Amino acid sequence: MARRLLIVLSSALLLAGCGSGKDESVDGLLKDTFAGSKAVHSGRLSAEIDANLQGVQSLKGPVRLKLTGPFQSNSAKDQLPKFDFTLAITSNGQTFSAGGTSLGDKGFVSFQGQAYSVSDQLFQQFKQGYLQAQNQSGKKNSAPSLGTLGVDPRRWLTGARKVGETDVEGTKTIHLTAGVDVARLLTDVNRVLARASSVTGGAAKNVPNRITPAQQQQIRDAVQSARVDVYTGKDDHALRKLDITVALKKGATVQGGTLHFTLTIADLNQDQTIDTPRNAKPLQDLLSSLQGGASSGGTGGGGTATTPAPTPAPSTGSGNTQYLQCLQDAGSDVRKAQKCASLLK
Repeated sequence: MARRLLIVLSSALLLAGCGSGKDESVDGLLKDTFAGSKAVHSGRLSAEIDANLQGVQSLKGPVRLKLTGPFQSNSAKDQLPKFDFTLAITSNGQTFSAGGTSLGDKGFVSFQGQAYSVSDQLFQQFKQGYLQAQNQSGKKNSAPSLGTLGVDPRRWLTGARKVGETDVEGTKTIHLTAGVDVARLLTDVNRVLARASSVTGGAAKNVPNRITPAQQQQIRDAVQSARVDVYTGKDDHALRKLDITVALKKGATVQGGTLHFTLTIADLNQDQTIDTPRNAKPLQDLLSSLQGGASSGGTGGGGTATTPAPTPAPSTGSGNTQYLQCLQDAGSDVRKAQKCASLLK
């Protein structure tokens, strides 16, 4: 879980594409914003997904995922960027919080506000996958970008036009709006999935490495409309905000609803302070507490709870892999997460 959480959180950096130039036409602005050469070195990221899907029995109300925090590229060779991200998930009336911190040479994860130190071995595994993906992009000396993932929004934006100028987090921006060619967007999504598969080294077995043609058709059939709003810096043509709204129509999978994604980058290329989390505990303590919750359970009626047995250290075998996968699948459901302890070996 720790490795995957760090992968997910650091992947947010890959959404920061930018550029610079003098072309003020719509095509010129989009080219500078998404295919330019000016790097994003640091800033404060805020990414939010809101899903209000109707007719899905497992969802009782809207689902919200929000990722926030500062990031700073590392000038040292072969070092990870620094970041301190917090992920909040609200689903089925429950709220779950997690996070990840990278100091470049050491990592931490957090669960419900408590920080846990990631072992050097686990952090090195994550680092190797990240650097491998960066090397495969052919841009070893550049900061991460949408291009690193093989994503170019210009391929799937349609009818782009200027709306005007607006302020985003204290920066003057040019507002552009466009429709979405869903088929071409899904082609880029497949590029992202393929790259994610290479980063995880096949560890995330339940994460698909592509969307099949049949699945793509189902998605296209479910989309009623899609719109993208791009806010690019007036002076530097660097991405400050990306807003995507998708309306779904009634079909076999859902009975309608909306999906909304917003990405905002503030304090672009301004130095960020990222400190070591306070009072961090060993990651094993988190695993022990989850297993302890599963084995001690309330007895009710004033009975005495069973004292949990010492938790064995996780191995690198299939049992540990299944345990981590179980934790990921459990999501914000604490009871399901506690049941995963039976998979520890």
